Amino acid sequence: MRAQLRGAAFAVVLLALGASDAPAQSIRDRIRLSKDKLTPITEAQANELTLTLNDAAVRPIQIWVRTAGTMDRAARALTAVLSKEEAAYVKVGQRVRAFPPQSRSSMFQAKIVNVIPSGSGATVTAMLSGPGHEGSARYVLEIVTEPIESLSVPNEAIIEVDGKHVVYVQVEKGRYLPREMKPGLQGELYTQVLDGLQAGDQVVTFGSFFIDADFKLKGS
Repeated sequence: MRAQLRGAAFAVVLLALGASDAPAQSIRDRIRLSKDKLTPITEAQANELTLTLNDAAVRPIQIWVRTAGTMDRAARALTAVLSKEEAAYVKVGQRVRAFPPQSRSSMFQAKIVNVIPSGSGATVTAMLSGPGHEGSARYVLEIVTEPIESLSVPNEAIIEVDGKHVVYVQVEKGRYLPREMKPGLQGELYTQVLDGLQAGDQVVTFGSFFIDADFKLKGS
């Protein structure tokens, strides 16, 4: 089964490149992740693959802190313990979404009303805007922190290769080069770029299955 899947993925690559009768090695060379080889894609192929480019740009990175909390007896206040890394983003007044495990379809709005730092992190208290779910003592909390402005790329543009983080950059129209980047904070939609990219670099997001296919070919 695994061999069949690899063969199917390889066939898709051949068809997309318009060379279904080309030797396997030549196609593999064309899409191999290499610093000195470009991946050429025609405009027609890009349209067929729904290839999408996004700029590396300074934009807000929204971090959501997710944790578990316990409800008080009055069913209004939730208390949670955060690690030092998580606590660094949490402040009084931030919005919280609370979900009781017993009722996954229920969602309650709350706000952070207290943050007590400790050596290992902080204890936070969130107050519900109304009564909580009856009989629920524990909740899943999603704390919506303040966005951080920083150079970033869409999360889906980043591919992990042998422990490294790589994006495909368009160096000229229809030609792409893999580039290693150093990620920072990962938000809901975007990841902070600490090194490897500059503002204005265009990176491939949707449609970069050539890279995924190459991973499969490497194992065949």
